[in-house]
Amino acid sequence: MDSLSCYILTRNSEKYLPQILQRAKAVADEILVIDSGSTDRTCSIGLEHGCRILYLTFDNYRDQRAFAQAECKDDWVLFFDSDEVPSTTLIAKLQELKQAGFASDCYKFRREWNVLGKRVRVCFPVVCPDYPVRLLNRSVVKFDERSPVVHETPHGQRTTLHLEESIEHVTFETKQVMERKLNYYSSLAAADLVAGGRNRSWYKQVFSPIGAWLKWYLMKGAWQDGAVGWKMGIYAFRYTYLKYAIARRTN
Repeated sequence: MDSLSCYILTRNSEKYLPQILQRAKAVADEILVIDSGSTDRTCSIGLEHGCRILYLTFDNYRDQRAFAQAECKDDWVLFFDSDEVPSTTLIAKLQELKQAGFASDCYKFRREWNVLGKRVRVCFPVVCPDYPVRLLNRSVVKFDERSPVVHETPHGQRTTLHLEESIEHVTFETKQVMERKLNYYSSLAAADLVAGGRNRSWYKQVFSPIGAWLKWYLMKGAWQDGAVGWKMGIYAFRYTYLKYAIARRTN
């Protein structure tokens, strides 16, 4: 049977953390909470569940994940975001795989998205459900300089398996949270644009947001999600506009 480490990136993450940790404990041999400055009960909750608490100032998700993987005791690493609740069927499947020995370099989990209290088909920039990597062999699969700092992606895997047992991603719970994340993620995306030396012309700032709305609201089908889908279309437009506006102000 393979040993398994689990980590969760946190910052003021007390709402769903108890449920995530309770389920993760059923399969993980150790759990790390990588915190970036919580002022709520996040770290206390982690300690109550027997987690190892580590602190790292947040710069970007890629570097947080690379740090977390390096701190894990085991080569097999499971990870959830602090708003991703694994289903009991997923945990049962992971117990089964662990008992038999993991057979692939990494595993992608089915992830359902819940926006403003509604399970949706589209949550920019994702068509739902999606399948992010959430279990990997760190001796093979890395978060390194090849990965962008936004929508970080691991590299190195030779084999990948998909699991249909799901996690529930609860995001944009209120309009205020949506606004805060809009500003935050567009700033990270702007930094990616600048670092990559990509086109930041006025033309891109004017026309790319229109293209983003057409793509995500009409073509990708956010319109099927009703009022929430309309908000997602506007979010795609504003995110893209802000990304270029911020990048264009950066020297």
